Amino acid sequence: MRTGWMLFGLLALSTAAWADDGRYQALPLAGAEGSKGGGRAFILDTREGHVWIWSENELVTAPDGRRRYGAGFIYQGKLRPGTQPGEMIEQQAR
Repeated sequence: MRTGWMLFGLLALSTAAWADDGRYQALPLAGAEGSKGGGRAFILDTREGHVWIWSENELVTAPDGRRRYGAGFIYQGKLRPGTQPGEMIEQQAR
């Protein structure tokens, strides 16, 4: 029965991804020389402007409080369109 739920979940996720085709764009990021390694990607929500960094080797805190390295998303904030190419957009206070 558990396999059935997993299959249902995968089908639901693939259907949602198909409906939003092209909404999320990802670009690979180069790793720093001599770092702990692991892949990184810049992810952009082209509809709402939200930005995340995904990393294979990020310091994460487990629910029990222990810290370890693992895969994780880091929310970077929300973009807003500029008025001209090359415009510097000041960071807004939260």
